[in-house]
Amino acid sequence: MAGTGRAGWRKGDPGLYLTGHPINQYLKEIERYVGGVRLKDMHPTDRGKVITAAGLVIAARVMVTKRGNRIGICTLDDRSGRLEVMLFTDALDKYQQLLEKDRILIVSGQVSFDDFSGGLKMTAREVMDIDEAREKYARGLAISLTDRQIDDQLLNRLRQSLEPHRSGTIPVHLYYQRADARARLRFGATWRVSPSDRLLNDLRGLIGSEQVELEFD
Repeated sequence: MAGTGRAGWRKGDPGLYLTGHPINQYLKEIERYVGGVRLKDMHPTDRGKVITAAGLVIAARVMVTKRGNRIGICTLDDRSGRLEVMLFTDALDKYQQLLEKDRILIVSGQVSFDDFSGGLKMTAREVMDIDEAREKYARGLAISLTDRQIDDQLLNRLRQSLEPHRSGTIPVHLYYQRADARARLRFGATWRVSPSDRLLNDLRGLIGSEQVELEFD
C-alpha cells in the first residue's frame, strides 16, 4: 500500500502481473541502493564480505528447527532473477515485521550456495523497506517547476501535499526553470519530509512524473 513500503497492483497467474511487474517503477531508484547489481548478477561472497540486494518479496515464512530455533525465509524477485534470504535469530527478532509478501526490501548480508536448492541464498544482516532506504540514502527531494506552471494556486496545492509528510529528514528543493536561468530554492528545516510512495505519487500527479525525483550523492 502507498506509504508503507509495499507495492500495489493486480496479480494474475503465479508469477504474472496484469499491469506489468510491480518492481518496474522502483528499478531506477533501487539501483542507487545496490550499486546497480541485479539479482541475476549475485554470486557467492568472500568470507566476511557483505553485499546489498533488493527485490519484491514474493514469499515469506518463519520456520522452527528441531532445536527450537526460529528462521525467517523470504524470496526476493527483481524481474531479472530471484534470491532466497534467510534471517537467523538476532536478525529475525529485529526485522521480522518487514517480512511481508508484496513489500520491496533492501537487504545486506553474505551470499553462498544453497546445497538444497542448488541456487544462491543470502544470510541477512540488515533489512530495510524502501521508505527506510530513502530516509537513509536520499539527500533531497527535488521538485522542478517552469515559469509557465508556477502560480499561487499551484504553490498552495504543493504545500498541502507536503504538509502531512513533514515529520521526516529529507530536505525539499524547489527548482525554478525559466528560458534564461534555473534557480534552486531550499525549503526551511521545518519542511523536511518522509518521501513515501504516497507523497511522491501525489506530487507527480500534481506537477508531472518527470518533475519530481529523489536526489542522491
